[in-house]
Amino acid sequence: ILLRADSEASLERRAVLFLRAAETAADPELARKARARKARLSYDLVKSHGALARSELLGAATELEATGEHELAAEAYKMLGDTEGEVRALTAAGAIDKLEERLSSDAVQSKKDRERAMATRRATDLDRGGERRAALRVTTEALALGPDDRLEDLARVIRQRLLRGPTCDLIVSGEPVSLALGERVTIGRGGATIVVASRSVSREHVVIRRDGDRVIVEDLGTRNGTFIAGARIAAPVPIGDGLSLMLGTDLPCRVAPRAEGGVTIEVAGGAFVAPLGPLLQGAWKVDLDVEEGESFVVLKSSPDAPAYLGDLQAAQRIDLAAGDAVAEERGGKVLVRVGAGTT
Repeated sequence: ILLRADSEASLERRAVLFLRAAETAADPELARKARARKARLSYDLVKSHGALARSELLGAATELEATGEHELAAEAYKMLGDTEGEVRALTAAGAIDKLEERLSSDAVQSKKDRERAMATRRATDLDRGGERRAALRVTTEALALGPDDRLEDLARVIRQRLLRGPTCDLIVSGEPVSLALGERVTIGRGGATIVVASRSVSREHVVIRRDGDRVIVEDLGTRNGTFIAGARIAAPVPIGDGLSLMLGTDLPCRVAPRAEGGVTIEVAGGAFVAPLGPLLQGAWKVDLDVEEGESFVVLKSSPDAPAYLGDLQAAQRIDLAAGDAVAEERGGKVLVRVGAGTT
């Protein structure tokens, strides 16, 4: 595998082969050397991009440090402005002269200001890579040390841009789609997945969910009931090829299966795609993530099918936010887009 890597013209493909060699090698030392070669190559790739992406540079620094390439790791941490990482790597490398020089130059800067500046850079980097909630945690921890206008502004902008569920509007492969996310989708006038303005409908009126291989609709014990062709339903009903419902006394609703999985729901003048689980977009998944009572829309990729935000390889879990344009290759065609005004 290492021989194949050495003859591979594509640097990205060479890095993949180095990683595969490390995972395959039975000899721990050979595995470490393969990881070190992959780490050095990743670092060279990041530096060759010109405008350095901080998340990629941080990944390269961490990888170099983990594989024993401490002096290169210190160089990368220095480019990041991560003094703690640089000092740690220089110490491990035994580079006493460089270490003393670094410690001396930092003596004039207060610890609190340094931590705030690093937090701002770190949060900005996480935001650019799609890890918005992690970025907010960084700003929260830093602001606990005292007020800072830049950090407060950054946190406010990230919160405003975050895409929240359970319903959201995306442009997927160039087509606008309104999503109703979750394993189960409820319709009602309050507290439901899809909220409708009808006084005859309960707060949570019906639920649409999977039942084994079937998708069913179930009335949630409502006062005004749910009807099919005038008959009130008293038990879960499979949607089959599609159902036309009347919710309460005056709200028509149509539920039909999708060839791609899940259902479409037409209600109150709107049309929603409800995948009843993650929405599959090639090898990616768009799903709902609930944290402390808030619902966030996330895009999940994988090492074999990475996602890019502009020229930056994004995290494998992107907290989608207004203005995002997600492509499957660097600077490539956008497959998932979030409108600039969507939150």
